[in-house]
Formats: sequence, structure tokens, C-alpha cells
Amino acid sequence: MTLSRILMVGAGYTGLEIARQARAAGLEVVATTSNAERREALEAMGAEVFDWQASADASPLGEHLDADTALIYSVPPLAEGYAPGSEEAPPEHLIPLLATIEVAQKQGCTRFVYLSSTSVYGDYNAQWIDEDAELRPSSPQGKMRRDSELAVLGAEGIDGYTLRIVGIYGPGRTILGRLESGRYPLVDGGKKITNRIHVEDLAQAALAAALRAPEGSRAYNVSDGQPTAVRDLVSFVCEHTGLPMPEPVSIDDYARRVQNPDIVARWTNSARVSNRRLIDELKIELRYPDVFAGYRPILQARDAD
Repeated sequence: MTLSRILMVGAGYTGLEIARQARAAGLEVVATTSNAERREALEAMGAEVFDWQASADASPLGEHLDADTALIYSVPPLAEGYAPGSEEAPPEHLIPLLATIEVAQKQGCTRFVYLSSTSVYGDYNAQWIDEDAELRPSSPQGKMRRDSELAVLGAEGIDGYTLRIVGIYGPGRTILGRLESGRYPLVDGGKKITNRIHVEDLAQAALAAALRAPEGSRAYNVSDGQPTAVRDLVSFVCEHTGLPMPEPVSIDDYARRVQNPDIVARWTNSARVSNRRLIDELKIELRYPDVFAGYRPILQARDAD
């Protein structure tokens, strides 16, 4: 499928990289953001930018949608807690997304990419999972993400792709700052298995889904496919920077301290996330095949400064 433009709804850290790669590929880019710094960066790339706050009125997006435009939706669920809807009304957390899907359908947009999270899976006790694994989220965000995915994958007349994204890292977004400040908790000694993706590889995955995924709605796990223990990543960073290893803290103590079920779930839910469908169907060659390959140039740049 030949598309000439993307509409990036919610251009944050990842959206900026998606826009950069899209412009490098010769695509027109339209993006929404209310952040002045991001607006400036996007406009410097040649993107058209406008302010749209996620709401039930998605009609302003329609001016930038047609059959030649793919929509990439990167607005997280905005509700504070999970509350299911009723037969009469959808849940509050779905209203902006449903409104956006409706506008896309009316404008003849044929490709809708939703940036989701592997929180939709819940806990698999560090076992390998692929996209066919049952969705059994335990956290409020995971449940809202699951509902959002079902809305995208079930939308009529439009190919909907959901990207189940693992922990994102890249320049300006690493564990380094928290290690330097002593704020990084090594929960349960860092035994948890973590899955990561460099923002550049995430961006190329999002564009690949938008531009060349097979017809028919489906989900993709977006991970480098090389899960590792948290402790191994922390040790790698500490060894390369001379920082001390953080003191371990028990899961129970950490849960009492943070009092946030979404944050606690990041430490209690564990799985090894397969990226085989992403690699096989979208023919992606990862720039950073594991988290150590991705962190190494970031740490080298730090040393150079």
C-alpha cells in the first residue's frame, strides 16, 4: 500500500522519533501536541503541527485524514482508574479513542496504528509469550489498554494494528538518571525479567505497521526479543559508569512505598516477549538487537561529554 502522509496523534518522546523517520522517508507528517518544545522540534523537521486535546470531539483530526494517510495514535488512557462501561455508554477511558476511530472511518482512512503496551498480558511468570497469549491484565492501565486494543482491532472498514510495546529507552530516556540520584529501586534484587526496545526501533516498527503490514487487523509485540534480568542491565550500566549498585528492596516494601498499582505491576508482572511476528511479517532489521547494544552508545556519549 502506498501512503503519502501520517497523522501522529499525541507526539511525545516516541512520536518525535516516528516523525523524524517519516520525514526522512519523504512522508508528509501532521502531528498533534500541546508541548511548545515538541512543537518547535516537529516544525523544524517540516511537520505540520496543531493542538488537539484528547476529547469526544475528534472532528479537527478529520481535516488531516484521507485514504492516503495513516493515523498513528499515541495517546495513553487518561482516566485515573479502571471503570468498565455499560450497555448504554462506553467506559470513559475509551471515549477519545472511539471518537478518533469514527472520524478516521468517515474520512476513508484505511490504516490505524495504536501504540499499546505489553501490560495487556498481565503476569506470565517469566514464560515466553507471543501475540496469541491470552490478555489477562492485572493493572488499571493494562485493563484500559486491553479495552483500547479491542476497539481498534474490532473497528469496521479500517485495518487496525496494535503495537504491544515493552519498556522504551533511548537518548534522554534511560535508567541512568535515577541510578545517579539514588532513586532506582532494585526490587527483589532485580530478578525480574525485563523486555526493552530502543525508540529508533519502535519508530521503525510503527511506520512499518502503518505502511506495509498485511491487510487485516492484528497485534504486534514490539520488543528486541532478547529479554534479560533487570539486575543484568543495572550491573551493565553501573560497571560502565562507576556508579554503585543500588540496594535491593523487597516487593512488599516497594508496594507500600509507591502505593500505585500500575507501577507495582511493572515489577510483579513478568514475561519473555517474542517479536517473531514483527520481524517475519514486517521485515524489520533492528538497529539495536538487545538492550546492551542500545545502551552502549548512550553511555559512550555520556563519557564524551
